[in-house]
Amino acid sequence: MLKNQKGFTLLEVLLVITLVGVILAITVPNVGIGSKKANDELCSSGKLIIEAAIEQYKLVEKVSDFNPDLQGEEDFIDHLIEKGYLKNRISCPNGGTYSYTGGKVQCSVCGEND
Repeated sequence: MLKNQKGFTLLEVLLVITLVGVILAITVPNVGIGSKKANDELCSSGKLIIEAAIEQYKLVEKVSDFNPDLQGEEDFIDHLIEKGYLKNRISCPNGGTYSYTGGKVQCSVCGEND
């Protein structure tokens, strides 16, 4: 038998593989939760930006209510872009669409801000 063998034993390799598996089992679900929370925060920020643009519209246009005569759900965003109150279309990262009802911007997926 060789006394100066170099390398890892089968037990050492299995121990390392088990530890890596445990670490992955703990961290991978948390990454998914983190990205969902980040997307929810982005959606919430988007709603706040749109609401601020609507408030600016009401002040500049001297109207008490934002009630443009529009056809589609998100046409009010296009209206704000055309008037110069928004630079770009804001969209929900969760795939929802924004609507404006009752003085609040709502998302079809995330709901409205608290």
